[in-house]
Amino acid sequence: MKRLIPLVAAVTLLASGCTTVLKSKEFGNVKVDGSTTPVAAVEIENSVWLLFNFIPVASGSPDHPNSYRCKLFRNTVNLPNNMEVLRAEMASEGVSEVVNLTSHYADEKYLFFLLARRACHTSAVLIQSGAKDKEPAKK
Repeated sequence: MKRLIPLVAAVTLLASGCTTVLKSKEFGNVKVDGSTTPVAAVEIENSVWLLFNFIPVASGSPDHPNSYRCKLFRNTVNLPNNMEVLRAEMASEGVSEVVNLTSHYADEKYLFFLLARRACHTSAVLIQSGAKDKEPAKK
């Protein structure tokens, strides 16, 4: 037991929870549905390390994605936090619409179920609508 506590502390510090945003803008001028242009594909992951599968040790900071900041003893892994990060990415790209929005949770267990990691993944394609070029729908 004396060796287990430092091991758990080391793993937690080395792989603490984080909020990560990955973005790709490589589309090669592909159009979506003929009227919208993809701006970026975004993948958001927010993770938490849990002791005994329910005590949060460290989780990501949705306010500071892609940084080494984390929230200690708080669980920030939920869909509303990922959606706030997505809204911030949309604002930074100057878009107001997305397509192919998906979210899911992933759970991993380590050290005989003493340590667990839970992550919420959200992905979407940010689009620039071509609606201003379309003719208004006829009634």
